[in-house]
Amino acid sequence: MKKSMWWLLGLLAYLLFMLVLTPASLWLKLVTLPADLQLGPVTGTLWQGQVAGVQQAPFYLPQLSWQLQPSLLWRGKLGLKLQGGNLRDASLPYLAVQAELGLGQISLQQSTIRLPVAPIMSQLQLPMPVDASGAIVLTLQQFDLGQPYCTELVGTASWQQAKFKAPTGWIDLQAIDSTLSCDNGNLSLTTKADNPLGLLVKADVLQGSYQIAGTLKPAASMPKEVHQAMQFVGQPDAEGRFPLKLQGRIGGQ
Repeated sequence: MKKSMWWLLGLLAYLLFMLVLTPASLWLKLVTLPADLQLGPVTGTLWQGQVAGVQQAPFYLPQLSWQLQPSLLWRGKLGLKLQGGNLRDASLPYLAVQAELGLGQISLQQSTIRLPVAPIMSQLQLPMPVDASGAIVLTLQQFDLGQPYCTELVGTASWQQAKFKAPTGWIDLQAIDSTLSCDNGNLSLTTKADNPLGLLVKADVLQGSYQIAGTLKPAASMPKEVHQAMQFVGQPDAEGRFPLKLQGRIGGQ
């Protein structure tokens, strides 16, 4: 009986090692990927490996590496560490993600994701074309995947080195900070008003669409064309705040 048990354990150990040590490129052939997702050469194993370039319009990630972490198996979960991009190059995406994978569950903890602003603007249907630069940095303390997007979200978002282009040139907004939350399964962002535009809004990302509502109150130090543009926004309230309301589809849907 004991001999049969040892044989069984040995067989399971062998199958496990074969599972995790098989080249990742072979496992990839078994996965159906989105048609617009392009991958560079894949090296390593299911346990630990790297993709030399990930392209999905409008974003490009120069490299993406992963490492499985079995320390959570006793909880019925598997840890996954993802690292991609270059932290020093703000023109490209960057991510440092710590994830937990379970049966039908995906959670992120203590993760950072950075996305350049210009490609994001190209995906939004705005009343008028807007050129903007800088990067959106997401810092996630906790994110649980759900329908349509989340069941829990605790974190912050910051538009760093924020600039937009006016007829007379680029206008520096410094940084616009906000908090992140999950609202009935939708992604929700609420800005802090301590920015040169006095931007105080709540933005919700719904399934295939977005909506933004709040107010603007540009600081006196903002260029003249910013204050002049407020006449196209609407009438200010008694405290000089201009209403802001936008909605549209994401990705031209």
